[in-house]
Amino acid sequence: MSDRNTTDARPETLGSLVQTTLARLGIGARVERARVMADWEDLVGPHIAEVARPVRVRGGTLFVAVESAAWRNELSLMRPQLMRKLNAGRSEGRIERILFLQDDGGNAEATDGADKR
Repeated sequence: MSDRNTTDARPETLGSLVQTTLARLGIGARVERARVMADWEDLVGPHIAEVARPVRVRGGTLFVAVESAAWRNELSLMRPQLMRKLNAGRSEGRIERILFLQDDGGNAEATDGADKR
């Protein structure tokens, strides 16, 4: 027979093991922030997802490419509501800032300093 300990220890779930490992590596918050990229449409809705796409997360800043200056302005006005949606239910890995970029065919760049707050 095996020498394994057969106490009442219960097996851990894979999700629990992954979270523990990410926390141990110090990257749990970064991974949580990055989930915004995959969950974008569910978080902001299909209408906004059609005109704006997340490009990257760096630190606590989410960079979002927007198809037109008009939409960039509209989403800038909606920033507080978007922040609430993005961070709802998150204790770690919260988005601290959204930077909207003008999307000129896949080359998204900030077009003015107004959004760099």
